[in-house]
Amino acid sequence: MTNQSPAARGSRDRGRVSVFVAVALIGVLVIIGLTFDGIGRIRAYQRAANLAAEAARAGGQAIDVATAIGGGPAAVDEDAAVDAALEFIDDLDDPSIVARTADLGQGDDGVESTQFLRVRITISYDAVMLDFFGFADTYPVEAEATVELVTTTDATNP
Repeated sequence: MTNQSPAARGSRDRGRVSVFVAVALIGVLVIIGLTFDGIGRIRAYQRAANLAAEAARAGGQAIDVATAIGGGPAAVDEDAAVDAALEFIDDLDDPSIVARTADLGQGDDGVESTQFLRVRITISYDAVMLDFFGFADTYPVEAEATVELVTTTDATNP
């Protein structure tokens, strides 16, 4: 049995820990990239949902002005509502918006109704870290918002 000093034994193991650290570091960087870009994608979804909701609200404010001025009820103009929602999105002039649609929505029973306006927006999220590891560079993020087109005819003053 040979007794080697700790310094002599350590010279045989030199460099083995650094290989492990290099391999583990790649895994840690991938996890950090997944976390960073995952959070970024969630933020992109929240942004798309907010834009869709704002566009739906803008469309919900489009009333039939001619009828209202003529003394008729303040009813929502469906075509103007769709146009107002799309115009709101177009006025943003945001290059990350890939697609947008606005149409009359469906009620709870699944039947198309003029009482609902549905807006869908798709934006692209540009991945920051994961494209270094061979993942896709951009991801589409889609959100939808629906607004109920309601007007009130209660003109009494309290």
